Amino acid sequence: MNGRNRNLLGGAMAVAVMGLGLAQIASAQIATVTASIPYIAFGGTTAPGNVNAWTTEFAFTNLGSSAASVNLRWYGDNGQPLAVPVVGATRATTQQFVIAPNGTFNFTLDNTQDPLTGGWAAVDISGSVTGQAIFHSALTGRPEYITSAPLVHNGAPNGLIVLGGGVPVTTVAAPVSLALPFNNVGNVTGVSFANITSVAQTLVLNYVDNSGVVLMSQTVPLAPGAHTAFPLSDSRVAGKKGVVLVNGDGSPYSAIAFLQGTGANAGTVATLLPLTQ
Repeated sequence: MNGRNRNLLGGAMAVAVMGLGLAQIASAQIATVTASIPYIAFGGTTAPGNVNAWTTEFAFTNLGSSAASVNLRWYGDNGQPLAVPVVGATRATTQQFVIAPNGTFNFTLDNTQDPLTGGWAAVDISGSVTGQAIFHSALTGRPEYITSAPLVHNGAPNGLIVLGGGVPVTTVAAPVSLALPFNNVGNVTGVSFANITSVAQTLVLNYVDNSGVVLMSQTVPLAPGAHTAFPLSDSRVAGKKGVVLVNGDGSPYSAIAFLQGTGANAGTVATLLPLTQ
């Protein structure tokens, strides 16, 4: 499947990501991931009068007193290195740059060369660098949708990414690694997961409503380095609010969720950050 997309948020919003089917091919060994962007999207249709495309913009800032280096390693949904087109640069599976003290570096993925494509990025940093990804969705006949996701630091106590199997939750017997909020009342929620290791892992998702009732469970297998994303479209979570409790098996992974308004809420889009304790 090579990183080619299906729809994260359903028909209302053609996000460049895959569904659950992951290609069963040998994955390259992944060096230790100290930080990551859980989701990237680029490509689509850009013909005049028929635009339906996504791109991802990146902004990294060096808050330190000396120069810092950043190296991004791009991976597709199948865990293989992904050759990504960067505006003004050569298509490549990595992107490197140096940021001056108190400086900021911005770049954007080209949305004119590929079908809608999704994946994730491992980010290697030296120095005091922080950053974010900004997602742009262009569709003929409506304003541009924009949302963002922060750089995730593995294992840091910032509530954005943790190792699998840590936080006990009384409503579900198994311990959870993190919780992703969802809100399917006047909205559609999409979730994204990336396996940032060279070892296959399986996530168990328990969908719990606001009163603590488990609505459904789902198993998500992730090959080494693999990424998957999908809308929460099952009828059992339709019209419901709550959290997705993610049970890891002990291996690190990266996750994020997105929310897009429908009906009277149409035209709104937001990022939902993982919750940890």
